[in-house]
Amino acid sequence: MKDITVIGGGGHCFALVELIRSGGLFRVVKVVDKTPKAKTILDVPMYESTGKEIEDTHIAIAIGDNKIRKIIAENLTTNCPIFIHDSAVCYPSAQFGKGIQVLPNAVIDADVSIGDFSIINNNATVSHNSKISAFCHVAIGAAISGGCTIGEGVLVGARSVILPNISVGKWATIGAGAVVTKDVPSGATVVGNPAKIIKTNHE
Repeated sequence: MKDITVIGGGGHCFALVELIRSGGLFRVVKVVDKTPKAKTILDVPMYESTGKEIEDTHIAIAIGDNKIRKIIAENLTTNCPIFIHDSAVCYPSAQFGKGIQVLPNAVIDADVSIGDFSIINNNATVSHNSKISAFCHVAIGAAISGGCTIGEGVLVGARSVILPNISVGKWATIGAGAVVTKDVPSGATVVGNPAKIIKTNHE
């Protein structure tokens, strides 16, 4: 069994530690965070970040914020393993980048590609021929229909639905429960059914 360091001690850390343990290949030996709020997480010792942990041999990033996860990932000196829960359904033609996390009961359909360091959360579905770019987070119960293209850093909110052949631009946010019926521009936040833009981040 190989040792692994988890970066980030927030809520997603609990899910990731359990996901890693379920695979039986890695042992989580420490959790590091800029501002530790506890001494342990699920009996794993927690330490204040020194910056040196990015040089550890095996690393997993337990940070749900896509922008922060990207900053950390771009400074790593090693590749992050992929973690896919045994209950997830991943079709043989699906393709995965590095550092991917696929949580329980997610479905990754045929000819889907998932970009580096993306998170596919519990019960989320990514249907056939869709492309999820790097640093995305598909939240609990979200459903991405067939033929969709999801840009870098997109947050697909819990229980939201993206209809077929929709394109979502970089760093957009799909609100929880939204139903996306048309393309979403980069940086936009959309909510409602049908989803409408409520703000746009031009940074």
